[in-house]
Amino acid sequence: MSPCASSFLNRMLRVAGAMVLLAAAGWCLQPLRQQILQAERAAQLQLPPPESGQTDALSQKLALFALGGLRTFAAEMLCVDATNAWLQQDWPRARQRWQQITTLCPRRGNYWIRASRDMAKNAVAWVNGNDQLTPHEQAVQSKAYLDAAEQFLLQGIANNPQSALLWLQMAAFDEDLARRTNFTRAVEDYRRALELGASPMYQRWVFYNLCRIRGREQEAWELGRRLYDEENHRAPSLRCLLVVLQNKLDIPESERLSLEQLFGSRERAIKKFLRPYLHNDLRFPTTGIRELVESQGAE
Repeated sequence: MSPCASSFLNRMLRVAGAMVLLAAAGWCLQPLRQQILQAERAAQLQLPPPESGQTDALSQKLALFALGGLRTFAAEMLCVDATNAWLQQDWPRARQRWQQITTLCPRRGNYWIRASRDMAKNAVAWVNGNDQLTPHEQAVQSKAYLDAAEQFLLQGIANNPQSALLWLQMAAFDEDLARRTNFTRAVEDYRRALELGASPMYQRWVFYNLCRIRGREQEAWELGRRLYDEENHRAPSLRCLLVVLQNKLDIPESERLSLEQLFGSRERAIKKFLRPYLHNDLRFPTTGIRELVESQGAE
């Protein structure tokens, strides 16, 4: 047999062997998958309670997946079914699938993030848009899914405390105005992410959340003033908030940044920046801005 023919035959044998192994794995796992589906149907897909103290231990149903290093393979199979649950708007099943997936692979930060987003965005949006639910039922189910989303992130961080990405996701969850907010925790989330190597731009998000917390204006002012000294942080929102904080804290004129310094001119500051900012919907304070805008109109 020629070398070329021998090489081709060896490649074909390897491919055939790989196909046999994959088929065998699928054959072994299929009965377990059917068992899980039957158990869920028997329970009428009730919303499972959030799991607490989740560790790397596997539930009895999924014990087979631990054999032969099949955790990641099994998790990916369950990800496919989580996607099917999303397509079918079957959120109890989606939640259960993500609990199983994150149990199998607790060190995969991306799984925790996807699980949280699926609950906080997709499931909640479906509940709030479901006309067949009463307002009370919508409120109860929305809270349940938001609680689940928060728990996925908290457990993800517990399993991956050095993941800057998970801390950033927790911060985004805590400051999301469309859901529940916890600006104090968001500040700490962003600070922890920065300690773990997140982009320095997130210092500005620490500042934004400090501005929303009553009683922490001085801390916000001091941070904002330091950030303003770095040109890459001079976003319009930061400059407007510095004006607000100067008013709230009654900063002496000698220590203030003037409108000319911040915006180039007083007229430009009011027309292009402060007037639109007055109507911001980000729950930023607006102390003194209305007076500045009205004073321009009187001139």
